[in-house]
Amino acid sequence: MPVFDFLHWVEEAGDYLHDTGPLVQVVISMPAALEEYFTKRGIEIPAPVSGWALIDTGASSTAVHEPILEQLSLIPIDSIPTATPDGTGRSFVYPVKVTFPSIQVTDYRMDRVIGSQLNWKTFDNREIIMLLGRDLLRFFLMIYNGRSSAITLAY
Repeated sequence: MPVFDFLHWVEEAGDYLHDTGPLVQVVISMPAALEEYFTKRGIEIPAPVSGWALIDTGASSTAVHEPILEQLSLIPIDSIPTATPDGTGRSFVYPVKVTFPSIQVTDYRMDRVIGSQLNWKTFDNREIIMLLGRDLLRFFLMIYNGRSSAITLAY
């Protein structure tokens, strides 16, 4: 089981983990089947989008900032009822391919992520474009070490 440690400490910022939450670098792209479809028809494949994922143990499902999904030319495959701190509603569901460069996971197929309005930045300008929910976290062991401002992920 590979183990990855992320120290969330910045000299000028101090306790970074407390201030931002546990972050993991992420690259979101079009699913492989859709890439193949585009390639066969000579359609340009949209460039993958990089940013940061916030590990959110309170989220049952993984969510991606919906304008990014639209930028990737993705079409919703479903809609589901959702409940957020802003209230209840319906959200579209999309298939995506995700890469986590810092934990050496590439082209991970996710058939169902929720489109949401997530786009915000940390105090040091890191763009949060994804919430990692329990649907994905169930495959990981995570240690949140607040004393040392670090997280450990293993899969």
